[in-house]
Amino acid sequence: MDSLDAAIEEFNRGEYFKAAELFENAAAESDDTGKIFIVALNRIAAGLHLRFERGGRQAAINLFSQAMLTLDQLKPSHDGIDIEVLMTELHAYTEELRATPRDEGEGMKHRARLFLERRRAPKIKRLKTDRKSV
Repeated sequence: MDSLDAAIEEFNRGEYFKAAELFENAAAESDDTGKIFIVALNRIAAGLHLRFERGGRQAAINLFSQAMLTLDQLKPSHDGIDIEVLMTELHAYTEELRATPRDEGEGMKHRARLFLERRRAPKIKRLKTDRKSV
C-alpha cells in the first residue's frame, strides 16, 4: 500500500492527525500536480482534526475553503478519487459548521454536536470501475 492509500484509509477511519502526517509523506513523493491535490486532502484532514480534537470552528472552515478552491480545479476526479462526491460532502459539512454558534465551545450540547458532526464528516471515495467486459 502506498502512502496516499494509507493516508486515505486513516482519513476514512477518522484518524485525521495520522492521515495528515501520511498525506505529508505522500506529497513529498509526488509530482507537482499530485502534490497540489494531496495538500488539499491534507487541509481537509487538518481541519477535521482541529474541529474534533480542539473544537476549532473558524480555522477548520478556512482550511476546508482552501481545499475546495484547489479541488474545484481538479474535478471530476484525480488519482482515482471521486472529487465531485468529496466536494459535495465537504461543502455540505462546511455549511453545517458555519451554521453552528461561534461561541459554543464546551458543554453537553457542544459534545453532542461534535458527535453528530463526526458521523457526517466527508469521506474520500475511490471511483467505481466497471469490471464487466463489453
